[in-house]
Amino acid sequence: MNVTTETLGISKIDFMGNNLMFLHLTNERTVLVPLDKFLPIAQLTLEQRADFEIIDNQYLSFLAIDEVYSVRELIGIA
Repeated sequence: MNVTTETLGISKIDFMGNNLMFLHLTNERTVLVPLDKFLPIAQLTLEQRADFEIIDNQYLSFLAIDEVYSVRELIGIA
């Protein structure tokens, strides 16, 4: 599958329990992200998970941690 990331962006995120994050993309697709691959996010409380910022549709940042995740990294093509 050939994925063009120039047009991919993050439009929204949701969580399912403590193990999965739904990454809603600007191309109207949704990707399930297993949080065992992103332990800093997995360890956030519900309140901390709610305090996030999507930057330029390309990056995801949580106030409680000092990491910024790219859409490419989150969907596994970085």
